[in-house]
Amino acid sequence: MAIITFMSDFGHRDHYVAAVKAKILSYSHNLKIVDITHQIEPFNTMHGAYVLRSVFRDFPKGTVHLISVNTPTGKEDRLIAMKQEDHFFVGSDNGILSLLSDKISLVVELKKDITNNNFHPSFPEKNTLAAAAAVLANEGSIYNLGPQITDMKTMINRQPRTSKDQIFGSVIHVDNFGNLVTNISKEIFYQICDNRSFKIDFSRDHLDFIAETYHDVSSGDSLAIFNSLGFLEIAIRQGKATQLLGMDFESPVNITFS
Repeated sequence: MAIITFMSDFGHRDHYVAAVKAKILSYSHNLKIVDITHQIEPFNTMHGAYVLRSVFRDFPKGTVHLISVNTPTGKEDRLIAMKQEDHFFVGSDNGILSLLSDKISLVVELKKDITNNNFHPSFPEKNTLAAAAAVLANEGSIYNLGPQITDMKTMINRQPRTSKDQIFGSVIHVDNFGNLVTNISKEIFYQICDNRSFKIDFSRDHLDFIAETYHDVSSGDSLAIFNSLGFLEIAIRQGKATQLLGMDFESPVNITFS
């Protein structure tokens, strides 16, 4: 029996998270449900994709991931299940699942009334998505959930622009500490760096070194560091970089090598 993870933009003020979990457990009370987060910024698919992409591979293969971020509720909107890198994902066809990996092996459109669960379009997570997650966690076949499709909605992760002497990146995520995660990977940085000196430009500031830990600078000073996922991050020790630097999602971060 597989693990089910649950990520949403529901927050914790209302009954939505508990209602989805209750429905899953009504199919099998032995299922293990792990919350990733329910604090995704409402309707922000890029935020949801970043968080899920950062953690789903840490779970065992065969894990089922239930995603509810910016879930549309129109009659024509599709709900889907996807197999990717030996993990299963259930959510809406709004582009978020296409941002997780390039290794998609199978996508099906969910029948909205799986197991005669009284589908209601305003809350598909409680019925259709919960039912699909429970079926997959109990080793049911993804093919039994609906017809296979090849036209899933896709989105593209924002990539940095590069030349032999420069990298033009941008902020793709702001974490709870106010740290600014960019789309500049450690691999791209060192490919272009080639042991040269460099200057990292952001907001009204710049840096010419990469820190190894957040404690390499004094409190209140800015730093650049490669985070545990291998992306360049702009931070301020014991401060919120997003506020103090006036930066947010899509703010530019550029590197010049000399």
